[in-house]
Amino acid sequence: MTEHTRQIYVNGVELGRNPQTFSKIGDCMTASPDFMNPFGSDQYNLGEYTDLQLIVDHFAGVPARDAEDFEEDSFTNPGLSTMSGFSSASALDSIWANPNWCEANESPLTCEYRVSNPAFSIIMFGTNDVFFTDPALFDYNLRLIVLETIDSGIVPILNTFPIRPEYPERSLLLNQIIIDIALDYDLPLINLWLGLYDLPNAGVDEDETIHLTVPVDISTGVFNEDTLQAGYTMRNLVTLQTFAILLNELELQEEINGE
Repeated sequence: MTEHTRQIYVNGVELGRNPQTFSKIGDCMTASPDFMNPFGSDQYNLGEYTDLQLIVDHFAGVPARDAEDFEEDSFTNPGLSTMSGFSSASALDSIWANPNWCEANESPLTCEYRVSNPAFSIIMFGTNDVFFTDPALFDYNLRLIVLETIDSGIVPILNTFPIRPEYPERSLLLNQIIIDIALDYDLPLINLWLGLYDLPNAGVDEDETIHLTVPVDISTGVFNEDTLQAGYTMRNLVTLQTFAILLNELELQEEINGE
């Protein structure tokens, strides 16, 4: 928790942002159903992390879009600004906006925030940017995303991204940019790169390096010593833990407990 985060959240509440909704912004590592979906579909077992049930209960079952017959919550909602192949530029380009939900000339990011009305936003880019985005442009794009998020009264939760084995040095460079932006704007940061560092192959699928690893025949929402050796499972754990810190510091835990 940072003081700026608290200010953003308070501003968002005044704007009518929903404290029980979050957006997922990113590429295929975020669009994957292995990221967060199990907690919205009862395909999880928190193991020794039973305290995180409060976080699941806070977000689960709350429709992520204010639309008739839309039942997906923030865990299962695919989002309008996360898609396989997305880069930091894609979220800002209206050409990639979903015409079924988005207005003319509206970027996927703006559309997602308008339609889902979240109080929080999980943001991770870099997996695809390492191939073709100049570091200075990556910095520029990500700052635009962060500034729009802040100005919208939504708390940005930045993530470093897993190392791309094809471009290890460039991955580290872009991750340093992400860390610098988090520091510059005094924002929460999930250092996913570090969280995955000691896992087999750093949590990255050897055959499809645009994805994280998954446990064999077990949901990525099941937490135990073996499953937490998989990249997606570890990402799910640290994301829930981050929300636990934020909601506690924002004094939403009392609300969660019904007090």
